[in-house]
Amino acid sequence: MFLMRQILTVLLALSAINLALMIPGGLVETRDFSDYTVLVLGAFNLFLTVLGLGSLVLSYRTWARGQGFFLAALAGLGYLAVYQADLQGIFPVAPVPMSVLLYLLEWLGTLLGALLFLAALIGLRSSGASQAAVDAGGRSLPRAVLFALVLAGAAIILFATLSAMGAA
Repeated sequence: MFLMRQILTVLLALSAINLALMIPGGLVETRDFSDYTVLVLGAFNLFLTVLGLGSLVLSYRTWARGQGFFLAALAGLGYLAVYQADLQGIFPVAPVPMSVLLYLLEWLGTLLGALLFLAALIGLRSSGASQAAVDAGGRSLPRAVLFALVLAGAAIILFATLSAMGAA
């Protein structure tokens, strides 16, 4: 079980870092999504921010407490869905094609998401049925950390949304 915790911790952290590299307006994601409304882009960036920051928090929780297998499986599915939607041209669609680096990072993210999902399922199976109850319980993060995460998330969403619309 200890090895599975370590594997999930690494996969969650790598997935979050890989996603962070692709924030619109950064070095990798430079496409223009100004055809989308602020509401659509904001909602999409909210999902991505919760997925990325949530993965970092979950990575710590998995490492420190051995909890979070079910949530890690959901995160793995989230990463798979986001990257495959973009790679298959479902959403978001931009007039400019993605760069080679972005394409490669999205395939890497797809692989990490699949491995994360499978490792979480294995962890769930080996930890027994009581894991779902453990995932829901436990102490919450300190208020200062939660406040910092909310502020960071809001800044990321604002920056990413404005950058995707070509305004930043």
